[in-house]
Amino acid sequence: MSIDLRDVTAQPYFASVLRAVEKLKLLGQPMSAEAYERLATLAKSGSSIALIDADSILAPYTLAHLVVDADGRVKATAGLAPRNLVEQGWKAFLIRVENPHRLEDDLEALVGWRRWGARQFNLEQRPALLDTINPAPIVESLWLELKLEEKPQLSGFEIEYRVIELCSRDRGKRQTRLSFGVGRGGSYPHKQAEWNLINTQGLELGFTCAPSHNVTVRVADADGRTCVAAITIKDPHGHIYPSQILRLAPDMAFHSHVYRGDGEAVMLPEGRYSVECWRGPEYVRKVVDIQVSEPPEEIHVNLERWIDPAQWGWYAGDVHIHAAGCSHFMQPTRGVNPETMIRHVRGEALAVGQVLTWGPAWDYQKRFFSGQAISPAATLENTELQASNNVRWKPRLTQKDGESLLRYDVEVSGFPSSICGHLILLRLQQQDFPGTQVPEEWPSWNLPILRWAMQQGAVVGYAHCGAGMGVSEDTLPNYLIPPFDSVGTNEGIVDITHGALDFIAGCELNPAFEMNALYHMLNCGFRPVFAGETDYPCIYDERPGVGRSYVRLDTRPSGDAGYQKWIASFKKGCLYAGDGRSHILKFCVDGYQPGDPDLVLNKPTVVKIRTLVAAHLESRITEDTEAIRRSARYSRPAWHLERARIGRSREVALELVVNGERVKVVNVLADGEPREVSFEAYLERSSWVSIRIMPSSHSHPVFVHIGARPVRASRRSAEWLRTCVDRLWNEKHRFIRDDERIAAADAYDHARRTYEAIIEESDCP
Repeated sequence: MSIDLRDVTAQPYFASVLRAVEKLKLLGQPMSAEAYERLATLAKSGSSIALIDADSILAPYTLAHLVVDADGRVKATAGLAPRNLVEQGWKAFLIRVENPHRLEDDLEALVGWRRWGARQFNLEQRPALLDTINPAPIVESLWLELKLEEKPQLSGFEIEYRVIELCSRDRGKRQTRLSFGVGRGGSYPHKQAEWNLINTQGLELGFTCAPSHNVTVRVADADGRTCVAAITIKDPHGHIYPSQILRLAPDMAFHSHVYRGDGEAVMLPEGRYSVECWRGPEYVRKVVDIQVSEPPEEIHVNLERWIDPAQWGWYAGDVHIHAAGCSHFMQPTRGVNPETMIRHVRGEALAVGQVLTWGPAWDYQKRFFSGQAISPAATLENTELQASNNVRWKPRLTQKDGESLLRYDVEVSGFPSSICGHLILLRLQQQDFPGTQVPEEWPSWNLPILRWAMQQGAVVGYAHCGAGMGVSEDTLPNYLIPPFDSVGTNEGIVDITHGALDFIAGCELNPAFEMNALYHMLNCGFRPVFAGETDYPCIYDERPGVGRSYVRLDTRPSGDAGYQKWIASFKKGCLYAGDGRSHILKFCVDGYQPGDPDLVLNKPTVVKIRTLVAAHLESRITEDTEAIRRSARYSRPAWHLERARIGRSREVALELVVNGERVKVVNVLADGEPREVSFEAYLERSSWVSIRIMPSSHSHPVFVHIGARPVRASRRSAEWLRTCVDRLWNEKHRFIRDDERIAAADAYDHARRTYEAIIEESDCP
């Protein structure tokens, strides 16, 4: 059924035409001035003949003509637009839609083996590789990306024009099939659109793709030495290069940036670009503008730090990153390899990246475990697939490669005990629980796993500690009983009474959810470390190092021996944790630092606290920073210095914490300059003392003993923990196997008795 233009109402037709033409202009591909003027004149006339003339003017810009039937199936025929693309570049076309049944549903598209829904397209690269053991030919066929307009719903008009953008990965002559469908019916119209796409013959089109340029990137760190950095490249129309969909490791489809070292390259068409450079939160974001032409210019990046904690002996690590699962693809490989992970860790200036093998791709990823820290070359991990994906740049070594280490260990997630809390097991010597062949055979509660790990010298803790610990208050400390209905600290309140907990890890969720149990445990005399983690690319997939652990060492960690010193210092508590936008460079109580032996005093007295802190906020509140400030505290990023900004000033609050209570506050200018701050506090009983800039950084405590008594800072904290043990058992015991439940019940009883004894020993309400 073809529509006669003489029967079409002119006003909605021309509204659609002029909107599409304006979109072409915004995308940098305007029609000729003469053609635009003719269209404007025809729109004013409003005659049926004007529609016929307008269609003829638009024909050289139209890639395809679509006719939609009553069920949303689409018949497509080729338009007259020259099918010329450019390698790694975007080109916009018009598509003409005849909609005689006046449907008002979403238009969606399929290209080759990939599908991008108009509602949202999947940035995870998971092409349909079917049952092949050789994915390279299919990867080679995935050469074209398309993007429909932001509002793809059909208007219900009989004829309208829409804009489609195409991006070619390759150069030369290429062939593909484009198919279109319209969603119809039910609560899930996009499902019907997908069905219509599958049952559409599609339109076979050939394209000629002009070559682009390999543009070399020159990256120098603040000290002049070459390094790896995160590079985000955008054209004036907001397109990201290299195209996100057309990526394989080490370039991630879920990143806007790519990681490049000095002398490596990116492929860019001719044109102007904005290049943003970054190497973690200790750096000032640098933006340079470049013009790519023949011959292409190099991109020169001279990074600038606002702080270098290593000058004070602090070296950053992320204790929770993954090489498989969540946003990582599981095809064409089972996640990514060490060659990719080390590039990302180097690009964020992390000294240590703990890559944790877990449920997804367990059998594939566990082969990278060696029981030692490594610093591999950042090569391309699958050269055959890279060649199929038209990757032309070559990896290069940089002068700072050796400053970053990987250590493969385990997160107990996707295992039988995971419901009791996800465990992080660091510094393992063996990664398979004795007597097991598959994860399903591991214990169904955590204490046996922790004991096994600690027997081999592992450092053990709980991941994303705030999960399941949320209550209706976000004060620290609070005394509401959490639901224990997720996978955070949970069973850690039992494990710590058995001496089987070194740390809990956070900097991802609401700080009160993450740290409330920690504060109560510290008040009872226990000494868990609070560590910074990212859970990349799960809770956060933007980059590793969103949450960081800064560990104090005499020298930069190098090789496995350096890692051993780093993790030993981490376990002792010689650290602070946070988002990297504020730093606790010095903190001592009467000269004692976190991780030192306890400060022992004979009687209650005044102690002197000396600190050196630095924080960096943008001098002006921007649209991006305002969005963080105004977002809910529960939303991501939950830990961010911008949330600590006082009003519209550039100040943040530095707080002195004694036994979980804030006792002193000093406002600090967050201009990046280190500033000395001193406090005095009267301690009348054994205590723990910390400082914090919330929600950005938190120190490990200094412990003070007065009169040889242990820390029993709050009877109410012990009572809270005792009550939590009962709530935890009620929530978790049904998930523990029958043959393990008696041992688990005994362990929980031990925790109850421990907290009851602490209640009796506590003399402070």
